[in-house]
Amino acid sequence: MSRIILGVFVLLAFAPGAAAMENTDLVMYQTITEAEADELDIEIPFSEPAGFKSLEVQISGMGKESEFKTILFCKDLNGEIHWNNICEDLTAAAAQTALEAADTRDELPVYDPLANPKQTTNTAIIAFAALAALTSAGAIATKMRNHPKADSENSSGYLAGVTSGEALIASSAIGKGDNSKLWNRPINQRIDHAVSTTGGRISGFSPLATRILSDGNYQRSLIGPFSLFIYPVAIALGVFASSSLHQEALPPSLGLIMLMMVVGVIDAFAGVLVSITFVLSVLIGGHLTSFDSVLTVAGVCLLAFSPALLAGAFRPFRREVWDFTSLWERGTDYLLASILTGWVVQQIVLGLPGLSGLQLPITIHARSIALWAAALVVVRFALEDLSLKLFPQRLKSLEPKYRERSISQQLFTLIFKVAIFGVVAWKFIGISPELFIGVALFSLPLLMGIYEDKFPKSAMVQKWMPSGIIEMLVMTLSGYFLALMVQDRYPTASRYVLISFVLLSIPGFLIKILALFGEEGPEDWKITKAGKVIYRVFGVIALGVLIYIILSGLLVSIKV
Repeated sequence: MSRIILGVFVLLAFAPGAAAMENTDLVMYQTITEAEADELDIEIPFSEPAGFKSLEVQISGMGKESEFKTILFCKDLNGEIHWNNICEDLTAAAAQTALEAADTRDELPVYDPLANPKQTTNTAIIAFAALAALTSAGAIATKMRNHPKADSENSSGYLAGVTSGEALIASSAIGKGDNSKLWNRPINQRIDHAVSTTGGRISGFSPLATRILSDGNYQRSLIGPFSLFIYPVAIALGVFASSSLHQEALPPSLGLIMLMMVVGVIDAFAGVLVSITFVLSVLIGGHLTSFDSVLTVAGVCLLAFSPALLAGAFRPFRREVWDFTSLWERGTDYLLASILTGWVVQQIVLGLPGLSGLQLPITIHARSIALWAAALVVVRFALEDLSLKLFPQRLKSLEPKYRERSISQQLFTLIFKVAIFGVVAWKFIGISPELFIGVALFSLPLLMGIYEDKFPKSAMVQKWMPSGIIEMLVMTLSGYFLALMVQDRYPTASRYVLISFVLLSIPGFLIKILALFGEEGPEDWKITKAGKVIYRVFGVIALGVLIYIILSGLLVSIKV
């Protein structure tokens, strides 16, 4: 290299490297190696901000005329200098800035799930695992409600808490607040009666609607009629969130998403009101004009009201604590409900581009939103415990009486579930034979479950069936290994995604089919002395593995 006479002239323009390429007729642009940078003795001040940079040097050799050269480099967000001018975090940040600057759907780049196999496959793995756990919780909760001892004190104990995610455990004791004259006023009695009777009436048609309507019972027990104030707040928040987007069918800002989740975790019915007003505002604004826009808004609404439903399905909101065993279970409730809910919420956020067909800036905040959801779930559980401690009888009186559903109503609900699953799957993988196979594998166990009482039963099958966190772990790891097994067998990313979709639906299908033949035995092995130790040890191990998988943020490394 020519002998250096002059060092650094001008330390850089603070714009991207492309912007520095002016006066191209006067200077040459180049990048240099780390060794060449050392030879030039170039020192970049520590205070220099991150970004793509350039510096100008004057170089001359023996008998040669001096010339100016502009060297391109970059300083990443960690403060490291890259003389090859490649800083991936700056490129990502620039792309994120461009996404956040978009005001309309037309300004956002198109997103193709088949062209992003890693994220699509990871989302599918977690989605199938969550669906398996949620459908198990719902089925067990239905059995508990229909059990002949469902209203007895025994059915609210340890076994119900272990097996049922949705069962609400209420004490038979009288709490300090149960005899308060404040709650015996006519206005409170009218509100309580209206909520519980309405929930009971609609339960035969839609247990989910009943669940949503009665979700705020704990706050009605705590603050009575003041609990109604959250509903006008929810309506106003939905309108404001849409107005902040000029009624565009897009996710609102991070702050507004988090506020919508706060309202929805406090009361799922309030979350539904946020969603309804958000949708109506977008519709009135004239931007709900395509199927993609409808699905985008539906995904946003899911973030508003689903965390409370997910948490209550994964683990019971309420549980009496009277000994170490019940205390252990209650601690498990807090941990699992918050972790699993946050994990699923993160995947909902990451799945929004697939639903909308657009690259969305909100996805970079997926982990922050997940942590926020997990923290809100912990707060909700604490409030539920407080209400159970102070108002156990009042809580019990607020619970609706679930009605038995007819076969036709169950079939209607089944068609609705399958339609939603099919539409979402179609948005990710398109119309293909694999789509119909996957939908069939999802639908068949649900259809057979309607006639579950006609299948032969075995306590041995139930004993060895994975449930709760074990089921989530089995589903996640089986999906992981199936995806790894086939990732090198297909030449294109799109083909890999299609085959993976079918394979990932198989473990859940097998688990649900086997569950139809299981029934509770005369004694649960987990309440025996040895069973308690095994249950806790393996439970802690399973929880640790699941947390590792979640925190790693990467299930499959796609090579196709």
